[in-house]
Amino acid sequence: MLNLRTLGRLAAVTVLVVLAAVAAVLVRQDATVTVLKDTRAFPGLEDHIPDIARIEMSWSRDGAVEQVTVARDDGTWRILEQGGYPADTGRVRDFVLSLAELKLVEAKTADPERYARLGVADVNDAGSEATRVRMLGRDGDVLADVLVGTERASGTGAPMVYIRPAAEARSWLALGRVDDVQRAASWADNDVIDIGADRIQEIHLTGPDGKVLEVRRTGEGEKPFELMNMPEDREFATFYTLNEITDGLAKLNFEEVRSMGEIAFEPSLGNAIYQTRSGLTVIVDFAEAPGKDGTMQTWTHFSINVAPDATEEAKSFAEAHKERLSQWAYRLSASRIERLRHTLETATKPAEKSG
Repeated sequence: MLNLRTLGRLAAVTVLVVLAAVAAVLVRQDATVTVLKDTRAFPGLEDHIPDIARIEMSWSRDGAVEQVTVARDDGTWRILEQGGYPADTGRVRDFVLSLAELKLVEAKTADPERYARLGVADVNDAGSEATRVRMLGRDGDVLADVLVGTERASGTGAPMVYIRPAAEARSWLALGRVDDVQRAASWADNDVIDIGADRIQEIHLTGPDGKVLEVRRTGEGEKPFELMNMPEDREFATFYTLNEITDGLAKLNFEEVRSMGEIAFEPSLGNAIYQTRSGLTVIVDFAEAPGKDGTMQTWTHFSINVAPDATEEAKSFAEAHKERLSQWAYRLSASRIERLRHTLETATKPAEKSG
């Protein structure tokens, strides 16, 4: 029988063998990462960044090819599929750099039958998981055209990604990461407006039936707001309902944006009016319009008025936001829409009888 000393020696040997195996794997993987580390996937692209005039991204989804295009227009990057909404210049620059900085690590398959394993099949192929990225110069010359595939990590955790130049059969494993681009909104600063409850004085939410839910600041402290027209036999639907209403304009981001000319806003759908303590009035109008899949979606439009006796801070806020908000319609998340469209029916429930 084995005694304790023998068992201890066997355990120690086993640990050493396992550690040696792990070290061997890591060394092999790191060696792989360094094989071609100084070879750029797109040599010279970094030098041509000022010449890039258009970036096209396409991918397969539900059997169709979707595309997002950002194009430079008189010095401003714009998202064409979002009505020309300005793209965030910093995000465009970061995306281009993420592609320009990719370094080839290892040649991979040139067999089309095996592209799907690396996620580099053509976006027109059924089930393709690739994103095709085309960068064009001012004269339409192609500066880069590549299929970006599956991500993975090196043995030390460094980001890596499979790529294949669209015009070539050979695919590659590259060191680096390409920024996520499969959402048009990801190219833009998606802030709409940010006015917290601490700045709100009064709120009127008018429903399609013309009934108005009226919230007013009546004091300070933990419960500064009251629902002015609360029916005697009802109470707030939840503990958070009043906060949802008073924070309706706080940190508001959009999910999709269109130019105002694309959507007709109907006064019959009601509106939301927020008045601040500093003299601003923000009016939110609503519209219903079909989305890409044909289902009806709620859209919003924001306008700002400034009282004659408004504070300088309020006037500056309006000056910074008024023009942008007037030109665009925003689709918000369902939960943020609900906050702006509360009615007496949704914000309250029958009061529980005490005793």
